[in-house]
Amino acid sequence: MKILAALDQSEYGTLVLKKAMDMAAKENAELTALTISSAPYNNLYLGEVSGNFLEKIRKGLQEAVQRIKEQVQAANVEVVVEESPSPADAIVAYAEKHGIDLIVIGNKGAGAVERFLIGSVSSKVVTHSPCSVMVVKK
Repeated sequence: MKILAALDQSEYGTLVLKKAMDMAAKENAELTALTISSAPYNNLYLGEVSGNFLEKIRKGLQEAVQRIKEQVQAANVEVVVEESPSPADAIVAYAEKHGIDLIVIGNKGAGAVERFLIGSVSSKVVTHSPCSVMVVKK
């Protein structure tokens, strides 16, 4: 069995990863932790993005990846980082490409306006995923 933990760069991602690690241990499954950076794409409307801004994004992403690596240190977990304008599309594409059996994803609880305008990443993944999805509530 292959499990994919789809993580954002927030502290909430640690809860999602813990649930995925627990499940992988119980099922003797292969676990991959995937985080998607969409910040550069989301800020293209600002025109030319300053190097300082991009450096802050990279630093934040590196810190998030370091937190993930520290959390999975003792376990055999592959950590993957990708950039995409659509985290949901990237998660679904990764699952399809790598034959994932289960995606574990968080649901931070986007506000009503945000859900109406752009939807939530977890909702899009549930709708378009080629496999089962476990949504971890905050």
